[in-house]
Amino acid sequence: MKKKFLLLFLGVFGCTFCLQVSAQEVFFQNDNGVILTYEEYEFFSKMYWDGYQENVTFEELAKIKNLNLIHASIESKSVLSDYLTRSSSIESNLRRLTITKACTSQCLVTLKNEWLGTPFVKSYDVMGVRLDNVSIKNTGNLIVSGNGNNQSYVNPKVLANGFAYSFVLPNANNLIATMTFYTDLGGTIYGSYQHAISNTTQLVSTQYTIGAGGFGNVFLFYGNARNVYDGMNGVDIAV
Repeated sequence: MKKKFLLLFLGVFGCTFCLQVSAQEVFFQNDNGVILTYEEYEFFSKMYWDGYQENVTFEELAKIKNLNLIHASIESKSVLSDYLTRSSSIESNLRRLTITKACTSQCLVTLKNEWLGTPFVKSYDVMGVRLDNVSIKNTGNLIVSGNGNNQSYVNPKVLANGFAYSFVLPNANNLIATMTFYTDLGGTIYGSYQHAISNTTQLVSTQYTIGAGGFGNVFLFYGNARNVYDGMNGVDIAV
């Protein structure tokens, strides 16, 4: 991904731009027109991944600034999958699942699945969270990225104790799926990414409830979905 790092010279551009941001602060600008300082750029790298900055919107940055999250402490927990799951031996199932938080009066939480191999089956995967004594402020979205192409999802299946997305992996390499959401303080968040090891449908991918003891400590599959997903371990974080 080509990054557009800016070196601005005082006096070259008009005062309108100077009123928006000083030349010393400008580090990066994406195709949405969003300008980031170095500190803001590093925040998104830690909360998401280096390259996510291309997706940042004005509204997203404004919310993060209003909550003063740029200066908040960031904490992450990860789990690495292995080949001892229910997936086929011909599939490279290696991937890393990471949950990350930054909290002030609210918590910004991200759940990221990064493929370290290339999945053979690309059907309806599911990614979601279980909430224990935590209230959601905003379910946010999910972005699936591969080779610089991004697909955004904004309509999760929402249950009383959590929510999740169903989505099809694109035919691309360097696949990363990232959920973003806001919560209040207190309690624990459990995150899970379950990969379909056989072709399935969107309807089947929604055949689950959310509860302790499920796949990744999140997904309790039923019906035809019981034998579809690989059973990767989940992650959790206190907020």
